[in-house]
Amino acid sequence: MGWLRDTFPEQDDDSTELEKIRYLRAYILQIIGGYLMPDLSRNLVHLRWLLKLVDFRAAGEFSWGFAVLATLYREMCGATRLNKVKIGGCLSLLQSWPQFRFLFLRPRVDHPYTFPLITR
Repeated sequence: MGWLRDTFPEQDDDSTELEKIRYLRAYILQIIGGYLMPDLSRNLVHLRWLLKLVDFRAAGEFSWGFAVLATLYREMCGATRLNKVKIGGCLSLLQSWPQFRFLFLRPRVDHPYTFPLITR
């Protein structure tokens, strides 16, 4: 993940189209590997996701939500083993589900919930 940030810095307004596309692919990989489908080390991103970003039109047609859920469920099933100490996957999704599903688990706040990653 650090290599992605170092190799593909933020683009300026005078960047070429190819540089913008490269930065966009690296940014999407950072989101996938760092937030949506992280591995156990939380420092690596699997190259299988890079292959999905070759054609942006085709990538928009994939069902990314189901891929995130499938990754999370696979990690949860693996966590049932006795010798398992860590779990990967989108744990923030797992943690947010009970807060919105069970009202008594919600923290009492006076302001509405915001999602800064989504509103960027």
